[in-house]
Amino acid sequence: MSVSIVILTATEMEQRPLRDRLGDRHAGKRLVWQVSGVGAGAVAAATLRIVRDLRPAAVVQAGIGGALPHAKLSLTETVLIGSDFQADLGAWRSETGRFEPFVQRPEAETIVCPYAARMRNRFRILAARSVNTACIPIPRRGDEEVESMEGAAFFGVCRDERIPFLQLRSISNRVGDPRAAWCIPEALQSLADGLARLLEEPDLFACSDLCKPDDPAAR
Repeated sequence: MSVSIVILTATEMEQRPLRDRLGDRHAGKRLVWQVSGVGAGAVAAATLRIVRDLRPAAVVQAGIGGALPHAKLSLTETVLIGSDFQADLGAWRSETGRFEPFVQRPEAETIVCPYAARMRNRFRILAARSVNTACIPIPRRGDEEVESMEGAAFFGVCRDERIPFLQLRSISNRVGDPRAAWCIPEALQSLADGLARLLEEPDLFACSDLCKPDDPAAR
């Protein structure tokens, strides 16, 4: 019996070239395509509905992302996200003219994906941060190199619902670059190639047979 895996994208624009390339079945896996909408709230609601209503074997979030200024990443490079957190949870302080992140809140914790490590020979595995407004000047918190708008919320729901998950990102831009310098079509082509390679891994979510996402052994 084939394994059913949901491929979740934030937008139809991101999904179209992936589905055109892979169809509804690839490498013996049945693919169920879903669009979440943009931002943390939309992806959290969509992921929870998918997990509870469709009950897939796993969910892969696929999309474009930005490289943070210090990151040594090439445009159109496709990477797996090993950890993510919500970076824009905080307050703007008028008295200092600075953004104050609420780093101590549990909602801002870094969430680790235990399923990414076994793919280290096929993809770079990087830390990421999520924001609801892309490219805003938020100070770096740790070793994050990639920025997206939905990853942390997706990770949180999958972890809490105990469903295997991965996040695959192709770099479309450097955070802070003008929109004219972005490479969205090329990044989506690279993302389609990367998703095909990912799905061709025979034991993609083997960790789920051994440990749970919130087990220390998974890290």
